[in-house]
Amino acid sequence: MMYIYHYFYTQPMNMVYIETAVMFVVWAVLMLILPKKPRRIFAITGLCLSLLLILSLTILKRNSNGSHDVSLIPFVSFTYAKTQPEFYRTMYMNILLFVPLGMSMPFALPKKLKLKPLITIGTGFLLSVIVEACQYIFILGRCETDDVIMNTIGVSVGVLSYLIVYLIRIRKEK
Repeated sequence: MMYIYHYFYTQPMNMVYIETAVMFVVWAVLMLILPKKPRRIFAITGLCLSLLLILSLTILKRNSNGSHDVSLIPFVSFTYAKTQPEFYRTMYMNILLFVPLGMSMPFALPKKLKLKPLITIGTGFLLSVIVEACQYIFILGRCETDDVIMNTIGVSVGVLSYLIVYLIRIRKEK
């Protein structure tokens, strides 16, 4: 899985954007055409893989960098990106890392549960805060407010696919 992420990360950005759009569409179509039970199993599997990827890339596969590095200024990455465009890629990848969580969690949650989109976004936000806190505590990387913001945007983009599928389903039933 790490090889796939590395391959994805090192591609030209135009390819990353295209592949992201394809992933989004394929997921939404699958969620539309799969019957209820397989759809939920597929979503739970996606959720587990998403959590594994997030934890693997942000905590488990990292080595200590030797110092507690913190950036609490929101959106400072945009300032850095003006002189170092690689920051745009990093921000996009932070968004993209949490999109699968937002895409799969609402479908994996029990049907009776209300406010699935808000629960999913809140969970993504809390997970991101926990990851950043762990990176700080265990000196595993830079603890950044921008990462939490970008990760939460990623979860929200993923939730958008749930809302699109939900609205299409409602329309089909009428």
